[in-house]
Amino acid sequence: MNTAWMEIILNLQKKYNKANELQDVTKQMADCLQRNDLYAFELYLEMRTEIMLELDNLQYIQEELIRKLSEKEEALVKSVLTLDVEASFLENQDFRRMNEIYCKIKRSVESTIQFDKAISLKIGGNDSFYRNKEE
Repeated sequence: MNTAWMEIILNLQKKYNKANELQDVTKQMADCLQRNDLYAFELYLEMRTEIMLELDNLQYIQEELIRKLSEKEEALVKSVLTLDVEASFLENQDFRRMNEIYCKIKRSVESTIQFDKAISLKIGGNDSFYRNKEE
C-alpha cells in the first residue's frame, strides 16, 4: 500500500466524518426551527461554523497531499475523486477506497444541502437564496 495514498484515504475518512457531523448539526438546526427554539438554533449555528472551518482545513490538507504526488499519480487520484471514474482505476484497492469515501462525502453533502434549503426557505421566505434559484 502506497503511504501517500494511505494519507489521502485517512484524510478523506476524516472529511467524511466531518461531513456527517455537518449533516447532523444542520438537521438539528432545522428541527430547532420547527420547534421555534432560536436559542438552540444559534448554538447549532456556531457548531456548524466550526465544522465548516474544519472541513475547509481538511480540504486544504487533501490538496497539499495530492500536490506532493508525481504528476501521473496526481492525475490518477484527481480522476478517482470524481463520480465519473474509469473502471480500470477502480481495480486498485486504494483508488477504489478513495472513490468510495468520496462518494459517501458527496451523498452526505447533498443531504445537508436539503436540510440547509429547508432552513433557508423558512428563515428567508421569498428572499431565500434557494427560492431565487428555483425561479
